[in-house]
Amino acid sequence: MKCLSFQEPFATFIATGQKTIECRSRKVKTPIENLVVCASKTARMYDNIPGLLYGYAIGLVDVVDCVPFAHAHRRQAMMSELPDIDSYAWILENPRMIKPFPVHASAGFFYDETEPILVETSESSYREHMLSLAYRGDRDQEEDVIESLFGDPDLPWQIFDL
Repeated sequence: MKCLSFQEPFATFIATGQKTIECRSRKVKTPIENLVVCASKTARMYDNIPGLLYGYAIGLVDVVDCVPFAHAHRRQAMMSELPDIDSYAWILENPRMIKPFPVHASAGFFYDETEPILVETSESSYREHMLSLAYRGDRDQEEDVIESLFGDPDLPWQIFDL
């Protein structure tokens, strides 16, 4: 299956449906159905975040369109500023969580033969399937992250200073 690695927390926001636009520097031919969303093992934007997975495939999403990135895309891309260079908005639909499995990602698209197993996209399913494999840390931080995924839609902007 076709896979792509995303930095956390954005991989999880895509898999759970909060992030519906991905900003990339290159165009992509669409549609891409069932793109496997992988959480990068190397978090560059943030230190490891309690409650999130690293180095695992965690979801599926469909890339249904690719258009030049515009000011109107920022909120859905979870960006407070426009990118510094010309970029593209990958329009994402049909997010689904899967039972996580480890991946050895590379730059750009890569392929994995593991057949994803869909799980319900819900807080209880996240706790059941994801949390035991997640980076562990401060319990309050973990709960804030879970609340940002399945509760208050403005919380990610506060927690991650987006």
